[in-house]
Amino acid sequence: MHPFTFLACTYNLGGSFGWQQRRRPLERFLEQQRPDVLCTQELSPEACELINDTFPWTRRVEDPFTGWTEEGNVFWDSRLFHLVEYGAEDIGILEANRRLFWVRLGREAGSTIVVATAHLSWTGNLREVTERVNVRVAQAEMAAGFLEGLAHPKEPVLLMGDFNDHIHPLRMLRLAGFDDSFMALGREPVITYPAFSIAGQSPEVLDWMLHRGPIRPALTSVVDFYVGGVAPSDHKPIVTAYTMMEGDEP
Repeated sequence: MHPFTFLACTYNLGGSFGWQQRRRPLERFLEQQRPDVLCTQELSPEACELINDTFPWTRRVEDPFTGWTEEGNVFWDSRLFHLVEYGAEDIGILEANRRLFWVRLGREAGSTIVVATAHLSWTGNLREVTERVNVRVAQAEMAAGFLEGLAHPKEPVLLMGDFNDHIHPLRMLRLAGFDDSFMALGREPVITYPAFSIAGQSPEVLDWMLHRGPIRPALTSVVDFYVGGVAPSDHKPIVTAYTMMEGDEP
């Protein structure tokens, strides 16, 4: 068995709002961090184009469903991985076009990994306000159940994204065998929102990277990044180096 280490990142890109001001900061972030796997939320067609222009060897899922260009997608370095299959699973997220976006990526060594991204519902949604129910609990349970059925035995799984929560979805996912990059390394979770001061907005840990199976984080960090005082998004990205074992069993 041989270790393979790669750099993964999750980033809520903030859609198209203020894109002209945020374009250069995002480009510089990508150039400096150079993730091998990038999971996005609140994606935009402009950001899709920028990512692929910055890294010509990067690939993403290209599909007619609008969610793949305006909500979430997975980008990967085609020199390290190739696409085996992909899908967009409905896990009950209330916002239109949001899904559990996933890919199965293969390696030349014959190993595969499932990578999924999700943007769980905002706490201010109508159902949560009127019914007093945390809708992200069921969404997290559905995500865990789907990935359980999707993953092969002993296949690494990464699940990351903006969970809009720091308690209940994490509890459900941990019960399903997932661990987050912070706790796995004995570190306290770090604030990911907002990236800059917003009046009346309390700092929160909304973004997460979780793993299950034969894969472990080696380093993880929430990145503060600005160009000329402008952040690429109102969320901060998380960047994690993961190591997985691949090759024949000894």
